[in-house]
Amino acid sequence: MTVYEIIGSILLIITCVLVTLTVLFQSSSKQDGISALSGKSASAAAAEAKSNNAKLARFTKVLAVVFFVVTLAVYAINLFL
Repeated sequence: MTVYEIIGSILLIITCVLVTLTVLFQSSSKQDGISALSGKSASAAAAEAKSNNAKLARFTKVLAVVFFVVTLAVYAINLFL
């Protein structure tokens, strides 16, 4: 393995872990139990959850693109070097 393949593999592992974590942090459609535990009103918790979910969804999309680009780069490096 070349140095480029090792760096690419490490980047792929980091990206995979980050994608998994961002998907797991996104909340489901049911927020009643969580908002009751935090002590916030349902409308305030829903607005905050919507904002956080939008940020996490955008970050997940960016990470997915990074994952595919790094995958293609590692493949190209392996093919041509």
